[in-house]
Amino acid sequence: MEGSPPRRKLRPPSPPGSAAQPSLDCLPSEILENIVARLGIREAVRTSAVSRAWRRRWETSPGLSFEWDRGEVDPAIVAPVLARYSRLIVSFRSGWVEREHSAYTDEWLVLLAGRGVESLTLGFMEFDDRRFHTIHSAMFSCRELTELYLENCRLPAAPSGFLGFPNLTRLSLTMVNLPEHGESTLEEMISLSPLLEWLDLKSVSSDGNHMDEWVIRAPNLKHLTIESDYDYL
Repeated sequence: MEGSPPRRKLRPPSPPGSAAQPSLDCLPSEILENIVARLGIREAVRTSAVSRAWRRRWETSPGLSFEWDRGEVDPAIVAPVLARYSRLIVSFRSGWVEREHSAYTDEWLVLLAGRGVESLTLGFMEFDDRRFHTIHSAMFSCRELTELYLENCRLPAAPSGFLGFPNLTRLSLTMVNLPEHGESTLEEMISLSPLLEWLDLKSVSSDGNHMDEWVIRAPNLKHLTIESDYDYL
């Protein structure tokens, strides 16, 4: 009709995803750190693929726990991951380390000693020939330990100048072998852990024909378990 205003053309709807989408990076850093800390170590490392901003976030996220069961993680990549992580480690647990992978644990302990690990669980598969893997002496440098669980391994002699574990409250040794006259190391570990409340000694053995006399000195001890098939203890 003459004099009518021209019709306005309707704009087509915006394609999906064209509007600005909320980003994880918009959240406060405290929340992002909490998200990462709730993940297992494998999932935490995988967050590096989220975006460029997340590529190294897990490396500085506090509170990560390094825990997995047999076959969940390639033991060869554990040390490189530990080396990249720059924060203190709350918990490290690896159970049933196989014989061919046992040497990897030496490097783990060296790195853990410098990461202030608080809870350490290290277990090895039982070898038929009873040849235990000897734990690296760097374990004695993990001064921040509050819990220590060892299974199917050999305890080395404590290095000279060993200062003990001032924060240790739980010590559990299962199928742990002591070198000849290694009872003094066990006695020293216990006596230099003044806060020790829980002590489990299950099938602890010695290379010698008998165990030397030793004494449990733990003034705050509340729980004690000693199990053995032999009259060692």
